[in-house]
Amino acid sequence: MSLANAPAGLVADRPVPRPENVDAAWIETMLAGAGYSVAVAALSVERIGTGQLGDTARFRLTYAPGSDAAPATLIGKFSSTDPTSLDVAAAWSLYTREVRFYRELAAKARIAVPLCYGAQMDAAGGFALLLEDLAPAAPGDQFKGLSDRHAERAVREAARLHAAFWEQGEGAEYGWLGTEAGAQPFYTPGIFRSTWPGFRDRYDGLLSDRQREVCDALAKGYDVYDRPRPRPRCITHNDFRPDNMLFDDDRLVVVDWQSVALGTGAVDVAYLIGGGYAPEARRAVEAGLIDAYLDELGEQGVTGYSRAEFEADYRHFTFAGINVAVGAAMLVQRTERGDQMFLTMLDRHVSHVLDHDALSLLRE
Repeated sequence: MSLANAPAGLVADRPVPRPENVDAAWIETMLAGAGYSVAVAALSVERIGTGQLGDTARFRLTYAPGSDAAPATLIGKFSSTDPTSLDVAAAWSLYTREVRFYRELAAKARIAVPLCYGAQMDAAGGFALLLEDLAPAAPGDQFKGLSDRHAERAVREAARLHAAFWEQGEGAEYGWLGTEAGAQPFYTPGIFRSTWPGFRDRYDGLLSDRQREVCDALAKGYDVYDRPRPRPRCITHNDFRPDNMLFDDDRLVVVDWQSVALGTGAVDVAYLIGGGYAPEARRAVEAGLIDAYLDELGEQGVTGYSRAEFEADYRHFTFAGINVAVGAAMLVQRTERGDQMFLTMLDRHVSHVLDHDALSLLRE
């Protein structure tokens, strides 16, 4: 979506500041939009997080006497400074999607998300979100994966999101999320076929024969994979993994909504389970997690979607994490942690594909 077609009030009159340039007046203005009357007497900022498509900071605030009771700390999320990441964000409207998710969808989504105190964009594509600080809740870790308790909570949260927008994917209200017909949001045949050769060359000595075999087969058969699924569409997260979740003893909160789109709910579930566990651990819990997802989907009022239909969709989307591992690695800023993460994801998702004999789907 171009900024020229953005809804009224989405684009700020002045450039959105960088985290280090945020001042008291900007915080006061953002909080005023959320209904707070405050005067900021002092603020400090510290960078946090490891995101590759945006920069994140924590603001510590002291308010002047007479101010409304407002949060003492806030999380700010801002656009990246890396040109490659900025190009990808612009091409897929990633910043626009996240701002509009918090402004238009979060209250309806049934899924636990941070409170949003303000959201802005500017004409140059910069963006900022001012979000609830959920500390001491801790972010998940893609390398460590998920505990079984957290994984069950996560699939139930996915079901709540999907149920909130079940069969609502064709209306004009959600047209800004994308109505293209492909199976997996964002990842077209051209994306995978153009990024896989570079990925293969970059990580040449680190790839196994089976990883090459599966990715070569996906590149060859991608048009089959890309066929639309014959199921109701809903709103999907599309990067539903431990790094994009915050955990504490009582709840799980899902963050990073830049990839929100219309899709098939099973894409989030297969991506989470396939990437959140080492293969042997996944095999032990997979059926139970599918049970929990379908149970919660039913509790949320979804009917007419059989287990057999879900399992067919789930098997299809065992490829989803391969798409992200290969595509994102080549499309966003390269980092050492990113290299490790994408290779770990690829290994786990390739095992997932092979365990479900999903390669045969590419020949149908």
